[in-house]
Amino acid sequence: MWKTFASLFVAVAVAMLGIGIISPILPLYAKTFSASGLMIGLVMGSFSLSRGLLGPFVGRLSDGIGRKRILLTGLGTFAAVSLCYSLAGSAWQLMIVRIIQGAASVMVTPIAQGYVGDITPMGKEGRMMNLFYSSMFIGVGLGPLLGGVLTELWSYHAAFAGMGLLSLISLLLVALTVPVDHAKSRVAAKAPKRAIVPLREIARNDAVKAILVYVATRGFWRQGFNAFYPLFAVTVLGWDSLQVGYVMSAYFIAGGVFQIPFGFLADRWPRHPQIILGSFAAPLMLLLVLVVRSFTGIIVVVFTIGALSAFSRASILAIRTELGRSHGMATLAGLHSSAFATGQMIGPVVCGAVVDVLGLSAVFPFGSLVGVLGSIGVILWLRRAARPVPSPSVP
Repeated sequence: MWKTFASLFVAVAVAMLGIGIISPILPLYAKTFSASGLMIGLVMGSFSLSRGLLGPFVGRLSDGIGRKRILLTGLGTFAAVSLCYSLAGSAWQLMIVRIIQGAASVMVTPIAQGYVGDITPMGKEGRMMNLFYSSMFIGVGLGPLLGGVLTELWSYHAAFAGMGLLSLISLLLVALTVPVDHAKSRVAAKAPKRAIVPLREIARNDAVKAILVYVATRGFWRQGFNAFYPLFAVTVLGWDSLQVGYVMSAYFIAGGVFQIPFGFLADRWPRHPQIILGSFAAPLMLLLVLVVRSFTGIIVVVFTIGALSAFSRASILAIRTELGRSHGMATLAGLHSSAFATGQMIGPVVCGAVVDVLGLSAVFPFGSLVGVLGSIGVILWLRRAARPVPSPSVP
């Protein structure tokens, strides 16, 4: 079990490092094509368009035919498409590249999560899934810093090349070290297949609704911040790409550091209070972005937002892993990814329109408001999920 876990951990961390490389520079790169605020939002959000549409179906497919072949396809496509960023000649072409790469990414992280869910022992959902989740945050957390360095030393195109190279390394790691997965083994052994729960029935589950509301609204305000804080830092504060990279890394590094201990807490303490506290506090901290102007201060603010997000996310992942045993691990991971991608897709577009109408500073309190409203929805669905199911009356 641990050998498979370690292989997936390293492979996904490397792949996420590649994704994180371009997060601080992509809005600035799109600006070189004279893109408006709305167009920058479309470029940033287009990555999530294909993720949102394909997530549940790719996850369900891997629950049936096996995970490794889908992982390899996604990583190979990701590596190839990474090089196309340098070939884009307009913001619209850049958006198309993002859509294709989003389709490739949905074959990587949700599928790897499904694989880890398969090998997670009962009662250890929080610690195992959150330990694995930290690989993504470590990779994406270090990526912006590396992207800022590559851009400052050479150019945007060096960062794009670095993303492609890291994706190729991850592909080789999965191909050489990850064994045949459980779904494929069951087919080979002619073992009976578990009944597939219809997506309609899964979507009616109140706990699933709470998870989807949580990740969708978080994707909205987080990607709105990712899309427009680099512009705010450069144009208003006068910072360079390397400083922006440090700031963008702070959130993900906090997630990587705290995801593991908070995963243990999710297995030992009541999960609903942890979800409520983290889901409210994190977006409220976003209001400090406009107040704190020092480099050190904003690092502390963004790091705290990341820690609070990890606190609530740890219990969300534990609940999702428990539900995955009856509803399909990768199916739920795919739904999770789809909801998050939908928020990531809509967030930058709506925030871009807010920037064009109200100015760059308005986007941060707007994102905070969306996060708080989402947290209210999460509380309502969690309370409904916790209600005991009434037993049928006996005549």
